Amino acid sequence: FHAMGHQLNIYAVIFFLVFTGSVAGIRYFRYRYSYTLQILMVLLISLFSLAFITSSNHKKEKGIREVIVVNLANERDQVAEFLFEDIEYRMRQDSFLINSLSSVYYDDFEIYDYIGANYFGGYFRNYELQVAACGYNFDLWLEDVGEFVDCYDFFYDMVDEFGIPVSRNSQFYFLDNLNGRISYMGMVVYEFDQHPWEKTLFISLDSRVLSDQLGYPELLLEGRLSGSPAITQYSNAKYHQGQLITRTGTYTYPLRLKFETAESEDMSFIEEGGYEHLVYRVDEDNVIVISKPVITIVDLVTSFSYSFAFFYLLYSLSLLICKYPLRLKKWQIDFKNKIKYSMIGVLLLSLIIIAAGTIYYNIIQFENKQHENISEKIQSVMVELEYRLGLESELTPEMRYYVTGLLIQFSNVFYTDINLYDLEGKLYASSRPEVFELELTGEQMNPVAYSEMRIKNSARFIHRESISNLSYLSAYVPFTNANNEVLSYLNLPYFTRHSILTKEIYTLVVAVANIYAVLILITILIAIIVSNTITKPLRLIQNKLRELSIGKKNEQIDYDSDDEIGNLIREYNRMVVELENSAGMLARSERESAWREMAKQIAHEIKNPLTPMKLSIQHLQRAWEDRVDNWDEVLKNTTSNLIEQIEHLSSIATAFSHFAKLPGAKRERVDISEAIRNVYELFYNSGNIDIKLIDHEGLYVISDKMQLNRILVNLLKNAIQAIPRTRKGEIVIKLAKEGDMALVEVTDNGEGVHPAIKDKMFTPYFTSKSGGTGLGLAIVKNIVEQYGGSVGFTSEYKKGSCFWFRLPLASDGEGGEVSLDRSN
Repeated sequence: FHAMGHQLNIYAVIFFLVFTGSVAGIRYFRYRYSYTLQILMVLLISLFSLAFITSSNHKKEKGIREVIVVNLANERDQVAEFLFEDIEYRMRQDSFLINSLSSVYYDDFEIYDYIGANYFGGYFRNYELQVAACGYNFDLWLEDVGEFVDCYDFFYDMVDEFGIPVSRNSQFYFLDNLNGRISYMGMVVYEFDQHPWEKTLFISLDSRVLSDQLGYPELLLEGRLSGSPAITQYSNAKYHQGQLITRTGTYTYPLRLKFETAESEDMSFIEEGGYEHLVYRVDEDNVIVISKPVITIVDLVTSFSYSFAFFYLLYSLSLLICKYPLRLKKWQIDFKNKIKYSMIGVLLLSLIIIAAGTIYYNIIQFENKQHENISEKIQSVMVELEYRLGLESELTPEMRYYVTGLLIQFSNVFYTDINLYDLEGKLYASSRPEVFELELTGEQMNPVAYSEMRIKNSARFIHRESISNLSYLSAYVPFTNANNEVLSYLNLPYFTRHSILTKEIYTLVVAVANIYAVLILITILIAIIVSNTITKPLRLIQNKLRELSIGKKNEQIDYDSDDEIGNLIREYNRMVVELENSAGMLARSERESAWREMAKQIAHEIKNPLTPMKLSIQHLQRAWEDRVDNWDEVLKNTTSNLIEQIEHLSSIATAFSHFAKLPGAKRERVDISEAIRNVYELFYNSGNIDIKLIDHEGLYVISDKMQLNRILVNLLKNAIQAIPRTRKGEIVIKLAKEGDMALVEVTDNGEGVHPAIKDKMFTPYFTSKSGGTGLGLAIVKNIVEQYGGSVGFTSEYKKGSCFWFRLPLASDGEGGEVSLDRSN
């Protein structure tokens, strides 16, 4: 997870690649690949990104450690350096030190104790303190070499060789002596009028192994001084001549240096004890080690969980955008995804609730813990003060110095700052007087606390105070003597930085998030397995329903579980059985209906040739009675047409005898002009109707001569029947060439088609005539389309209609139009 945080630029690239890849993949392959394969793709991308980011971050982190370890070699204490200037100023004005050093005889141990208690307590317990007073012709005994040296020469030589001034206005120096410690040297010069010489206090500070301190200085300097927050992520140690000098962090370093490295290498990485150590040889005597826990399998699994969750959400988002760009409102999730998203959603919701509750509980516990700690400390300080000052009737100004010493002593013991306020709420003594002398905070007691102590007489009061924008807990209790008289108010400011609480919360949240990240990964996998398991029989039912057909044997589904899906499958199996029974009944019904329809169609087909046969015979009869001149020609044409129609009836009867099958369609080259002329000859003498033929010779189509005859007869019969008896009928049959199609139009001046029934004219069994079957136009449409043609009509109600059909030409033929007009 931290690795991802350091590689946002890499994630941006991977984000772009995955998103665009998902878009392309979903758009072009969403119907080709299964969801499981898509999840596998996300899994592989997550593994690749994890491997790449982990490797890149490890290299980058090594570089950071190399920078940190070099900085540690020249490490300086910014907090201490910030305080030196004020300490130096106060020491120059300190009357006790002036009086002590102005005397010819003074107690070195008394001065040492005084300086340690008043100036270098609290935060400076991190350092070993040494104090030396040097004057004119003073010698200094060096125990390590066993000889006397000139006091001034010794310290000045040390400053000249290793000293770096901490500031322009200070006589304190950082000693870059490479002894494995943080070392400082301070010089405070005192000049005396009554003596021809001066005296100088040399103060030496060398860091020791101590934990971090809390108190006013660190609190006030937090945010002002630049630090290296990265160092807090590591453990580190310094060795001088193979001996452990300082150490910080969680790793337990040995007292003697045991890390074996090549002498030719300044920096080496070594894995030992579950940590990766960077060993930096500053010189022959000094070695710095900075350590970090190695990445474990748990870390990799956790990071992979974050990576997979991230890319899975990214893929789901891209899926949503690509599949439903403009239909988000209509978006519906299928049953399988509902199961997955429900399980993941419940887990995420529980994570949010648990995380929020955990954070809230942790904050409450943290606050309670701080209250308990400060209550215990103030009670302990109270007991010590009562032991030392319990017999006093009041705290006088003359006692201020003594009480201040006590508070400094107790501060070093109880590891806290201590303030004592008089009954008027004014500061009486403090273990950290420099804070008030620098006016970093006022000397008046907090008004709220003073009200609680003075007016409400509370036995204890703890609340939160602040200096600038820095907040801390502060506890107050009344300090009483043996007679239970209130002498002052004791105050303990308890400094716990907000960053500590933030770190605890962050650690807890990250731990919970890591656990839930793994759980989410497991849940996604389980959700996929469970959803596939649950939906598998549903998909089986779906496939079986898709294959369900009345005309074939349908298989039942085998499913043993007695659950809701089992009930659904049993109902499906029951439906299959009932469907088979219904299919048998339907088949019998369809056969009966087919015979009925066949009878209707046969009757219609028989009636079609009978009408022109009847007209031909009537025409022949009139010609005989009228003794026409061309009797032989009329007899020949009439008998020829009658024979053709009789053959048509014979073919229908033959087909019907063969299981009631209509004649099969042939594909042959037919002279459509000749076919039209034959039908025209049958119908031209039809009562009170003039029939006109506009022919186009030489047009051949691919059709069946008999089927083509059936089309023309149907259209002419419909045209004749559409003309009222009271109206002089006019019918025009026109044949024309239209591109690679032959166009036949039959136009009449009949009643036309009513607008309400235009859409139904080619529907089987629909007829506007009382005696019709409704099959004529349907048969025409079926035959024409069978040969790749088209059929249609135009009509004007009460004025007439034009029915037309097109058939593909067999070959290109040219010829002029011939007009035949025979009126009765």
